[in-house]
Amino acid sequence: MRFMLLRRSDPAHEAGQPWSAGERAALAAYTGQMAEAGILRDCQHFLPSAGGVRLAIADGRATQAAGPFPDSQELIAGFAVIDVASRDEALAWAARWPAGAAGAAEVEVRLSGCPGGCANVHADSEPDVPGHAVPGQRFAILLRSSKELENETPVARARLDALDQHNAAEARAGVLLGADGLRSSAFGARVRLASGKLTVVDGPFTEIKEMIAGYWLIRAPTLQDAIAWATRNPYPVGPPVEVEIRQLAEIGAADAVTPAGQRLSAHQSDAGVGAPPPR
Repeated sequence: MRFMLLRRSDPAHEAGQPWSAGERAALAAYTGQMAEAGILRDCQHFLPSAGGVRLAIADGRATQAAGPFPDSQELIAGFAVIDVASRDEALAWAARWPAGAAGAAEVEVRLSGCPGGCANVHADSEPDVPGHAVPGQRFAILLRSSKELENETPVARARLDALDQHNAAEARAGVLLGADGLRSSAFGARVRLASGKLTVVDGPFTEIKEMIAGYWLIRAPTLQDAIAWATRNPYPVGPPVEVEIRQLAEIGAADAVTPAGQRLSAHQSDAGVGAPPPR
């Protein structure tokens, strides 16, 4: 079973505060353990929302709202995608996410996939031309949920087929680096660590518009190009559609000072995975 672990943001991340050496070591050890266990499929860190934008898309046009966004506790600072045998195993890994300097962390655990069976795109997809890479930065296109998506209202097969074809073509062109849907939050949970106390809150969750229902990872020359890509993307629902675009951090200088860390860095480089997960 594939799960997405969504690490919630905090004021330190939104302010662009750098990690301490201890935080970096703890995060490298955590993701290194995932890599060594053979469960890690992707791991990305977002830059602060000041460089992001939210789009309300309807009839091929997008109304933009530039970051930073005020609801920092609802923002995502990064994520990991893992393949594990059960939801309980995914929750156990989420509970191990290092809390950072603040001593608190919240990780939302969501089951990956589309109810109608749309194809996911892995970060290690190869472009048509070996060695070819689209120039530019990496961005995440985060699809905001809706009542239809949260209730898993059936989507016409023709729309899902069109989305699969579009995703496949964009992946072959080297633009689309990864994509997948997320199932209803009824299959998910939130793991919270605060003041040394760990709590698990089962879904479903009520704040539907603050949740993510799917994502696309793309490479684009500029934020404006990412906005144009998101505007013409054939979403499985809508219009209207709401998305959030966030720039991804690039792979940093060698954080790997241990054999486990070196294997993780090699895994990240081979799979096109970004910098270590957020604080």
